Amino acid sequence: MILNMKNQYLKDINIGSIVDSVFILAKKTIKKTKNGQDFCVLSFQDNSGSIEGIAWPEACQSLGLLKKGSFEEGDFVKVQGSVSDYKGSRQLDISRLMPLSKEEKKLIANDDFVRSSKRDAGQMFEELQIIISSFKNSYIVQLLESFFSDPGFKKDFCFWPAAVQYHHAYVGGLLEHTLSMAKTCDYLAGCYENIDRELLITGAILHDIGKITEYGIERNGAIIKITDEGKLLGHITIGYGIVLGRVKLIKGFPKDLKERLLHIILAHHGHKEFGSPKRPKTLEAFIVYHVDHMDADIGGFNYILENSGSNAQWSEYLRNFERSVYLKPPNYLDKNDTDDEGQINTGTNNAQIKDVLF
Repeated sequence: MILNMKNQYLKDINIGSIVDSVFILAKKTIKKTKNGQDFCVLSFQDNSGSIEGIAWPEACQSLGLLKKGSFEEGDFVKVQGSVSDYKGSRQLDISRLMPLSKEEKKLIANDDFVRSSKRDAGQMFEELQIIISSFKNSYIVQLLESFFSDPGFKKDFCFWPAAVQYHHAYVGGLLEHTLSMAKTCDYLAGCYENIDRELLITGAILHDIGKITEYGIERNGAIIKITDEGKLLGHITIGYGIVLGRVKLIKGFPKDLKERLLHIILAHHGHKEFGSPKRPKTLEAFIVYHVDHMDADIGGFNYILENSGSNAQWSEYLRNFERSVYLKPPNYLDKNDTDDEGQINTGTNNAQIKDVLF
């Protein structure tokens, strides 16, 4: 019997590493080669990150990946293989996959496989409440109280992820993303004129609440999937409906305030091709859109850093960024690390770097 089911974590696995441990199969996609043969793209996960592997047609057959009911998403599997370099990122070359026995499953600690925010949820929620406690607009205060005085909503809001993948795609991610946006918006409201601070921050707090309905979670947060309602409506439309429903319960809620707040929710993706029914048309909507985009990009960049391996200098082409990004840690703190012209030596051909970066 395996006494320690989790003896290796993805954060410690680099290109060239030998893999022999238990992971959760987070995603399994069956695709076709050019000549019509089935192959599988697999994503494995633990609480420290994720890694993708490809099983080509012959491997699919030998590993039993195409058998009905075998190796389904959400299964714990024993994985053996090695990690290779694919366009600057780690890729798992799978040599063996084994399902766990009933006895082995009893030894699984679910926390080993659930990605969570590095920040304490209670502390983050308290920070958010401090910002809200400064509000003077009674209608906004009533609206936010209607959400956060609801124990069920509060629990879900503090637990839910903010995405299926890419940015804040882990337990507590929605709260972390929301708090970061609220703090950034609070700062910006003090930097510029003509901003309704309370409307702006409220828009930031409520912009993504539809994700609680859009995403479904399994295995206590280890697996994140889009629900049928999420696929049909999307979190923007869902969130609009939720906020409108709460507003209608508040007697005398100003029509102009309602429309401006709902506009922020509808416009926070910025463009119709990115899912927003309306483009930003108020100052507060512009700010929420840009702050949301910025926080998502920062979260996404950090995700790439954590999942590319410590030896990677460049990422593979990233669809979200529409480019590869530079991952090498800075070395300019070393005063002796200069080139012949007194310029910082990055350890890479400077002309090549300039061509890419500028």
